[in-house]
Amino acid sequence: MAYDDDENLPPIEFTAAGDTPEQRDEIFELVEPSPGFIPMAHFCVDIIARDSTVTVMDFTAQRASIRFQIDGIWQPGPTLEREDGDFLLASLKQLAGLDYRERRQRQEGSFKSIYQKRGQKFTIVSQGVKTGERVAINLDYKRPPMETAEQLGMRASMKTQITATLSDSELKNFLVVGYPNGNGYTSAWRGIIGCADRLTRDYYVIQPKERGDSEEIINVFPWEYDPEMGETPLSTIADLLLKQPDVLAFTDLDSGEVIDQIIDLSINQTVPLFTRHPGKHCLDGLLRVLVKKPNIEKFVKHLDAVAAMRIIRKLCSSCKMAFAPSPKLIHQLGLPQGRIAELYKPFIHHPDMVDADEKPIPPCPECFGVGYKGRTGIFEFLTVTDELKTAIIQKPQLKHLQAVAEAGGHVSMKMEGIVLIAKGVTSIEELQRVLKG
Repeated sequence: MAYDDDENLPPIEFTAAGDTPEQRDEIFELVEPSPGFIPMAHFCVDIIARDSTVTVMDFTAQRASIRFQIDGIWQPGPTLEREDGDFLLASLKQLAGLDYRERRQRQEGSFKSIYQKRGQKFTIVSQGVKTGERVAINLDYKRPPMETAEQLGMRASMKTQITATLSDSELKNFLVVGYPNGNGYTSAWRGIIGCADRLTRDYYVIQPKERGDSEEIINVFPWEYDPEMGETPLSTIADLLLKQPDVLAFTDLDSGEVIDQIIDLSINQTVPLFTRHPGKHCLDGLLRVLVKKPNIEKFVKHLDAVAAMRIIRKLCSSCKMAFAPSPKLIHQLGLPQGRIAELYKPFIHHPDMVDADEKPIPPCPECFGVGYKGRTGIFEFLTVTDELKTAIIQKPQLKHLQAVAEAGGHVSMKMEGIVLIAKGVTSIEELQRVLKG
């Protein structure tokens, strides 16, 4: 896509930066006649259509290259001639209330748009670099929610199992594992806590001030502490205990000492704990907690279950390609022979693709040739049995714990992902990418 200026203006409406309607109108009237306005409008529509959360323009002396971050993965975009890129960027900057002539100092501004009856906000951040200039365009709009267990893709049977565990009056400690850096850490926390009965029990989340992420969960109340003031997760807990909480949830396990202290608190107050820690899957997260060096016997004794989630891309339903898997592949995946007639893989577009008549094959209009559209979660649930507790204390090594868990009937995150492959939701390659990440 070239974002040519001789195309018609797409059906998108802009609201420029400015504190008053008069200021916004003045900026828009200045930008609209500029040669970069129509290409800029097509560029914004392209960003929205691709659902690119972050789009980066890198300027050199001759070119302006574009990259899109779609479903957490960077995808290449078109390369523009420098002059075309300059015109487009000038309109972006002016619409965002920035100085289009400034190419070295950092600038940040925003403007709004309406496209297909939805409102969007574009935030423009520009910064001079050694090779020229780098510009990040952040797209923000009200996306379909991915916060409840159902929206995140949790199987109904697993939700029933987790809900039953969280509702157990004998529950001591429940560990939630998620992977950081935009791969579902916060979503895992929200989705799994959302499985709990929050109508008859009061849940309080102890979290750092201005860094909490549980305030939007219905009937889960944040209780903040301020690390900058020397406060810790437990230094303000006395006032909270006066409210007689039914469940205490801690978002940060900073050290083994803190872990020991919150377990003692749980024992003394007879209140169950929800805790959260980074990890690739249940056992990985559990072992990462042990690296903090808590009292391992105490921790394991009071740990009843672990739940984990990773985010995975879904195959584009418009262009995914079916193929007949070989018996060897079915065996490697651990699927029943004779039950799976076909699996699916992405159709990834390349610019030089042609059909039998040597005509160019266009990219899929839904996913723009990426092969994937949207994301879902892979959930894993681990009941910490007596056998597993003994194994954790005696030999806390991943392969050993995996063998003990599997002997007890545990379904690993890998197998949960293979279920999604069998259903045609995702691909073998995507599951491999996620599990290796």
